[in-house]
Amino acid sequence: MGSLLQDLRYGLRMLGKSPGFTAVALISLALGIGANVTIFTLLNAVFLRQIPVQDIGSLVSLFTTDAKNTGRFLDFMPMSVPNFRDFHDQGEVFSSLVASTGVPVSITGGTGDPEQIFGQLVSGSYFDTLGVKLPVGRGFLSEEDSAPGAHPVAVLSHRFWQRRFASDTSLIGGTVRLNGRVYTIVGIAPLGFRGTAAFGGPDVWIPLMQHGDFLPRDDWFDSRRALLVNVLGRLKPGVTPWQAASSLKTIAARLEKDYPNDNLKRSVNLVPLAQSVIDPNQRDVFVRAGALLMTVVSLVLLIACANLANLLLARATARRREVAIRLSLGAGRGRLIRQLLTESILLAFLGGAAGLATAVWGRDLLWKFRPPFFAPGDLDLQLDGRVLLFTLALALLTGLLFGLVPALHGSRPDLASDLKERTSQQGQPNRRFSARRALVMSQVALSLVALIGSGLFLRSLASAQRIDPGFDVERLAVLNVNVAGQGYEQPRGKEFYRLLIERVSSVPGVEATALSSLPPFALGFLRSVFPEGLEASPDRSGILVPLNTVSTGYFRVAGIPILRGRDFAPSDRDGAPHVAIINETMAKRFWPGDDPLGKRFHFHGEDFWHEVIGLAKDSKYLTVGEDPTPFLYLPLDQHYEPALTVFARARRAPESILPTLRAEVQSLDRNMPLTGVDTARDLLSQGVWPARMGASLLATFGGLALLLAAVGIYGVTTYSVSQRTQEIGIRMAMGASPRDVLRLILRQGMVPVLLGVAAGLAAAAVLSRLVSGLLLGVSSTDPVTFTVVPAMLAAVALLANYLPARRATRVDPAVTLRCE
Repeated sequence: MGSLLQDLRYGLRMLGKSPGFTAVALISLALGIGANVTIFTLLNAVFLRQIPVQDIGSLVSLFTTDAKNTGRFLDFMPMSVPNFRDFHDQGEVFSSLVASTGVPVSITGGTGDPEQIFGQLVSGSYFDTLGVKLPVGRGFLSEEDSAPGAHPVAVLSHRFWQRRFASDTSLIGGTVRLNGRVYTIVGIAPLGFRGTAAFGGPDVWIPLMQHGDFLPRDDWFDSRRALLVNVLGRLKPGVTPWQAASSLKTIAARLEKDYPNDNLKRSVNLVPLAQSVIDPNQRDVFVRAGALLMTVVSLVLLIACANLANLLLARATARRREVAIRLSLGAGRGRLIRQLLTESILLAFLGGAAGLATAVWGRDLLWKFRPPFFAPGDLDLQLDGRVLLFTLALALLTGLLFGLVPALHGSRPDLASDLKERTSQQGQPNRRFSARRALVMSQVALSLVALIGSGLFLRSLASAQRIDPGFDVERLAVLNVNVAGQGYEQPRGKEFYRLLIERVSSVPGVEATALSSLPPFALGFLRSVFPEGLEASPDRSGILVPLNTVSTGYFRVAGIPILRGRDFAPSDRDGAPHVAIINETMAKRFWPGDDPLGKRFHFHGEDFWHEVIGLAKDSKYLTVGEDPTPFLYLPLDQHYEPALTVFARARRAPESILPTLRAEVQSLDRNMPLTGVDTARDLLSQGVWPARMGASLLATFGGLALLLAAVGIYGVTTYSVSQRTQEIGIRMAMGASPRDVLRLILRQGMVPVLLGVAAGLAAAAVLSRLVSGLLLGVSSTDPVTFTVVPAMLAAVALLANYLPARRATRVDPAVTLRCE
């Protein structure tokens, strides 16, 4: 311990004697370690931080699978309420099983204005199953989950309780209006509990038996076909997830046999809750994006380590005489290596502290650029113990990475030459220069990989912004209204929307208006479609198709072309034949090669037909990067919906009419909560936010990699020139021109750069294939990126070599030779 403290004190003195070196090293480490800690903090919040429940290892989520319907968002689907009840009653592997579903909730009362919040309907033992103890009040009683509509009670999230009710404990037993009905607040959830999702979470929990107040299609609640609820359960002690899955599949096979009309080809899948906190349908995308970010920041850190290794190699040259003296006095080589590594690790820990401070700044900056739909507290980016441990381990590893090679070289001097007075001589130049050249090659290769990744995502972002969404985004303003949140029945709701459309249409600057059950880039209900002629087929499972219910004139207002047939008309109302408009992809999938106009289909559970009267152009329905998706539209006059989006087509800038749209809704009902008051352009911008954020982060880290590489190349060339002053002086004295010297130094400096470019291109060509699924409209081997980025890196490297080479041409041979 005494010798270690001695090494630390000596290391601190050596760092203090070289303030310039120490400052450069700490800045490099702060940037490299800070970038890694910032991204690890993000990944820790998304993937590693467990939700505050009891014994999460025994909690699992259950999902419906459908062999007939697979693909994005369909591999892990919710469950129907009747199937949930059967699994609950027949399952012998669970100590408890609960269901939940998210719903929009309108709240009035308290100190705040009317607003729409996010609620979750849950079965009665929800909090007990999760092992969540409420600090204020209580959870739901078993009788509150027994009879539909009989027990209007609610539990508030801690965050919402603080925000709207200022943590008022007297609220327990008090009432608020939820969707127009009086509810009694019986409990407050603990701080930090936001449900079972990695981010976001409900503001209020309500018993599942109150579904009649919140579900827009409550008649589907008891349908075995309707996949409405998310299910999770706690395994009995000793039961493994594999055993539970086997038991559940047996029950699913029995339900398929007993209810073939509803459960044909449907089964169940089981996922540990710790993994399902991120939607399993999208988890792979999150994992790949996180791995990409960690890879790039790791490259930045490796480049910083290569820089420091080169600096330490140069510094070791100046300390050769000191090392030689210590060896000649009897110090062992191992003791010297330990001393040099101690100095490197000490420097790394100081850099780790600076990196942690940088990460705090980077985390706060990252959160400022979050998407608009992320509320404060939706993602916990606290620097917890796991982040601090990661920083400590990273600093230790970093110190070893950049300190080991210089320590090995520095502890093996040439005693005969290094003990002479002329300590500025090179001494074993070839070996040391080879080590530095290898480090330069590594820097360039790593930088190129990071830069090509950045270039691909920048090109992907540009491509995403050029994608045609299939509707007009320049002149559309949208506003979401849910009259069910105010307890409106169907006649009153229809009258409200009729008056609203009249008033909005008369607003100056509004060209036309329409209603839709979906705002832009939102996933609605998926219903099983059976084309006429196939309903008697043994395969009666149908195909799930998303749909939108729209008013007359919607296609004209939204700017979606009707390619064939006609638009909905006022005559398409209750009592008239049911009609539908489908998109191009649905026509190709259901009636390939045939004219879809006049074709008929029906939905599961309905005995009447819908006739196809129009063919609409494909649009982007959920994301701008999605593949063509079957989609259909139904007329609002035949299918009433209480929650609708007002589409207003502006004559000029749609932003100018948004305040008026708000005022018109509130003039009809001042308690009506408003959400999603936006322009279509803003919604499109939100839709490409992941691509923009990813491109921005990667561009930042790629630029940092380029800067560190340029500094490293400049430093190596500068050091090489300073060590070769005598050689350059002799060359010029013997007749070499400044141009000859410049050419020589540039050639020698660019050789490792070009070798690094070649190695980096090969590595990038292999690694880029791993992120092909995250790119939009750009190949993972995009020729523009693979041409421009290496050329840019080579140009920067040439400049970094040119500056010290140009100074070398100004050497005065007479002065140099006289000094030597």
